Amino acid sequence: MSHQGALDPGIRAAVDDRAAMLPVFDESTFGQDYFTGISNYAGRYDWFNPPHKIAGYLREIRRLHPAGSLLDVGSAFGRFLRAAQQHYECEGVDISAYATRLARELVPGVPIQQCALQAFRPGRTYDVVTCFDVLEHIPDLDAALRRLHELMAPAGLLAVAVPVYDSPAGWVFGLIDRDPTHIHRFGRLEWIRRLKEAGLVPIVFKGILRAPLPGLFVHAISPALRWCSSAIFVMCVRGG
Repeated sequence: MSHQGALDPGIRAAVDDRAAMLPVFDESTFGQDYFTGISNYAGRYDWFNPPHKIAGYLREIRRLHPAGSLLDVGSAFGRFLRAAQQHYECEGVDISAYATRLARELVPGVPIQQCALQAFRPGRTYDVVTCFDVLEHIPDLDAALRRLHELMAPAGLLAVAVPVYDSPAGWVFGLIDRDPTHIHRFGRLEWIRRLKEAGLVPIVFKGILRAPLPGLFVHAISPALRWCSSAIFVMCVRGG
C-alpha cells in the first residue's frame, strides 16, 4: 500500500506526461529580442501601453481596494508600478531579466524580483495582485492560477487582463496575433471557468476595447464590451 499523500502510479504517470508536453519558457524566451521583434510589441511597448491604459486599470482596482500592498505579476518595464506606487506599497515580479533590469531603473524604490511566477516565494501575501496580459504565456496555467490564489491576502483582490478569441474582434486579433508564446487562446467563458476552478471568484467582468489607430492606441474597459471584445478584464476575490 502506498504511503498517505502519494499519488496513484497511474495518476502520477498522467501528470508526468502532461508536464512533458508543456513548452518550456524561461528568461531567455522573453529577452530583448522578444520585446523588439518576436512579440506583437515589435519595439513599441510604450505605444501599446500608454498612460491612459495604465490609468484605466488603476482606476478599476482602486474602486474596490484603494490602498494597501500590491504585487504586479509580469511587471515588465515597470510602467504600471510607476503609477501604482502613488497609492500602494508595491512589488513586482517578472520572468524576463531584460524587462526587470529596465523596470528597476524606472522605479528604483520598488522591489522587483526576476523569476517565474511559480518560483516566486515572497513569504507574504498581498492586498492586491495584478496580472495583465501574462497568463496566456504561462504553460502550466492551473499551477499559475493556484499560485496567484496563494499570493492573495484573505480579503485580497486579483485583477487580470487576458486576450480572448471568441468574438469577431477576437477572431481578427487571432489572425494578426503573431506571438508564439500566446499558448492559451481561450474564449472568455473558458477563462472564467479556469479562474473559478482555482478558487478565484470573479466579482467584476468587463470587456476591453483595444484598437490601434493612426497615432493612437485606444484602450477602454467597459461592461458593455463584455461579450464582444478581444480582451477581458476580471477582478476576483478568494474563494474556497
